Amino acid sequence: MDGRLEGKSKDSMRVLFLMPRVCWPPQTGLMLRNYYLARELARAGAHVTCLSFADDEVRDGGGNSSGMLPAPPEEWCEQVVKVERASAYTPSKILRGVLGRTPLPALNYTTPAMRAELSRVLEARPFDVVQVETSTLTEYLNVIRAARHRPLAVCDWHNIDSELMLRYSEKAAHVGRKLYARITAHRMVGFERNVLQTYDGHLAVSERDAAQLRLAAPGARVTVIENGVDVNYYSDENLALAHQVWRAERVERSADEAIERRRVVFVGSMDYHANVDAVVHFAQHTWPEIRRRRPELIFTVVGRNPAPEVERLAALPGVEVTGTVPDVRPFYREAVAQIVPLRVGGGSRLKILEAMAASVPVISTTLGAEGLLVSDNVNIMLADTAGAMGNALDALAENDALRTGIIREAGELVRKQYDWSALGAALHREHESLLRQAGR
Repeated sequence: MDGRLEGKSKDSMRVLFLMPRVCWPPQTGLMLRNYYLARELARAGAHVTCLSFADDEVRDGGGNSSGMLPAPPEEWCEQVVKVERASAYTPSKILRGVLGRTPLPALNYTTPAMRAELSRVLEARPFDVVQVETSTLTEYLNVIRAARHRPLAVCDWHNIDSELMLRYSEKAAHVGRKLYARITAHRMVGFERNVLQTYDGHLAVSERDAAQLRLAAPGARVTVIENGVDVNYYSDENLALAHQVWRAERVERSADEAIERRRVVFVGSMDYHANVDAVVHFAQHTWPEIRRRRPELIFTVVGRNPAPEVERLAALPGVEVTGTVPDVRPFYREAVAQIVPLRVGGGSRLKILEAMAASVPVISTTLGAEGLLVSDNVNIMLADTAGAMGNALDALAENDALRTGIIREAGELVRKQYDWSALGAALHREHESLLRQAGR
């Protein structure tokens, strides 16, 4: 039955998701969280509308020609609305971001066209809740508050941007970027405090982030809805099928060729500064020694829109940069391990959960695994130095019992703690609780 109709009545909860970019195909952490929370809320019986800025790069680089991707929002949403986004980082916006009250990340997503479309959508039907994805869209809160049907407003914090920018300022090599990051981090602190005081509820991706938000605004209602993974999508059966389709489409390889696990993969959006810093530093300072000891391995960087410094890594021995791919599962199928060498960042890493669901052991810095309920040498391997990462990879390659145990425990963790179906049900309960509290 159509996901837009199954289990719904005219009195079912109506939820509008306001997103900074389209969520399909779900290729980045932000898109994955947006897609699956909206989808699972629809499956739980809510009437869901998705409103976002259009993103031609993601849309054109994706596609579902093989039918292997999850269903697009048009199949389970009541309506999907997209608005063209104006240019980001213009000189006037940079100046306003430095001198004004609104930080540049928020200015980049604040446009008259989106204000008008949001107002039109809110006027067209009575929504109970508007879930705003990331604090950078908070400039639209006044439009939500002015809506005739007065929906509740919930902010979903994918990470704490002030903390992320501060961490970036500590690692940035360029003096100008370091200064910009520090100024933006300072402005974001006050901006975020105001955000916490003006929404009806807040969602955090981890208990750690929730504690930080409550510390900044003790009276705010903050609920943890963790990042998750579609466990079935990464099952052995679906992984094998995706890999078979991928191989059949590659003219230089046959579909029945034996599988070799030779890849050390990094999966993530490669225009995101934290990912760029991670793979460049790893490729330049850690990979050469790993490659010397294990020349059969390939460091494969999988992710959309790679920055120029990432593209240049492909010239290094044993390094591959794929750019946008329609499906990451074939690369997991050939992976001996996933590496997460993050040195800056925030929130929690959905790609770690994906690898765990795909039976790929994960080697991560402590920061990279921040916010996840993981245990070193049980369901993940934590390594904060080049030597430790190399040793962890050696251990996985040489110790079958260790590798098998980590894969087993990681799979158990994601099935029990991080399946999107359970997280979506928790979100549905949170919205119902908010509505009851408001007397709706």
